[in-house]
Amino acid sequence: MFFGGFPGFGGHQHEDSPETNGEVDNKEFYEIIGVPQDASADDIKKAYRKKVIKAHPDKGGDVEEFKKLQAAYEVLSNPEKRELYDKYGIDGIRGDGGAGMDPFEGLFGGLFGGGRGRGQQGPKKVKPTVKDVRVTLEDLYVGKMKKVTFQRQRNCETCEGKGGKDAKKCTKCKGTGVVEKIVQLGPGFLSSSRMECNDCHGEGTIFDKGNKCKVCKGNKVITEEKTIEVPIEQGAPSEHHVSFNGEGNEVPGAMAGDLIVRLNVEPHKRFERKGADLYMTKKVSLYEALTGTAFHIEHLDGKKLLISTAPNEVINPGSKKELKGKGMPFYKDSMSHGNLYITFDVEFPKKGELKNLEELKKILPVPKDLITNVDKNKVEYLQDFDESGTNTHAEGGKGRHRHGHGDDDDDDDEPRGQRVQCNQQ
Repeated sequence: MFFGGFPGFGGHQHEDSPETNGEVDNKEFYEIIGVPQDASADDIKKAYRKKVIKAHPDKGGDVEEFKKLQAAYEVLSNPEKRELYDKYGIDGIRGDGGAGMDPFEGLFGGLFGGGRGRGQQGPKKVKPTVKDVRVTLEDLYVGKMKKVTFQRQRNCETCEGKGGKDAKKCTKCKGTGVVEKIVQLGPGFLSSSRMECNDCHGEGTIFDKGNKCKVCKGNKVITEEKTIEVPIEQGAPSEHHVSFNGEGNEVPGAMAGDLIVRLNVEPHKRFERKGADLYMTKKVSLYEALTGTAFHIEHLDGKKLLISTAPNEVINPGSKKELKGKGMPFYKDSMSHGNLYITFDVEFPKKGELKNLEELKKILPVPKDLITNVDKNKVEYLQDFDESGTNTHAEGGKGRHRHGHGDDDDDDDEPRGQRVQCNQQ
């Protein structure tokens, strides 16, 4: 069993147990959840779910009060633990008969902590359910609440997670849920292994067909769809996790798992994000690069920014400019922002687009080492390079450089290997 050393559970009773020391304090957990001591399991569950929403730290609740609420529900939602608590109080749940221990100590490392033996460890908790949610930079810039729908496994309320009624102990595994299989490997050599019982599927109990729960069909759990609202905080980083305690999967006899919503940021068509800074590329014409430019940018909140270069400033290709405070808001400090960095891509005129080339030459500064008199009979003219390799050169054919006659004689007419062999002779 989960608890060891308790009256009625195969262990011995402590001499100073609560039963022999007067009145037992067994009201606190009911008061924490806000139900009377004779409340039904459904009433306890409904009251807990109503309280846990308001008490959750993500909603501004106190962490310690939230832990106490969880601890109280872990006891009162389990029939065996509730019976012990009603009879012996917190000492019955703790199982060591000692006094002065904080019943909420070590909640997440084993319920109530302080257990000295393996039998006093807390119940296992179902692994978290991770739900990926795609968000945009706009969402993270302004912040919002996003509805997320997901599927989860919950204990069947119709049969209270028992799978049916009048359960019988499995005769094959004798209620353990596992069977031992022994295989003879050879004379005098035996191999033993434990495996899940096929009759009860590891549950330790079986039902007659007519007694199985018609809702969960004996599986003890059902699959339900739920929609929650997830806070998308301003400036939250990519793959940021938002945790919802107990909103994940459930299995009988274990704490409900958490739901973890993981934010995945979609690529943006204009901005690239690095931390709290934003980066973008702006194409400008050569005219704008030489004379200055002004342009609008629609920011992530929908507002348009009017941006301009400084007077008489020339934009160099690949140059980067900065706008302070126009980046993303900092996470947990939305009043402060990162910077916006703009890299300029200068588009030069295409062939034939310059109409007044001679006039332009008079305006632009002349390099000191510029060669103006070119002999057309001696000059080598540049050609466009085709990276696909389909270029045909005047002398060489497709993508090939022809050697002189001397090179052709050495390399093409006589195999290199034969020439080396002759030299060795």
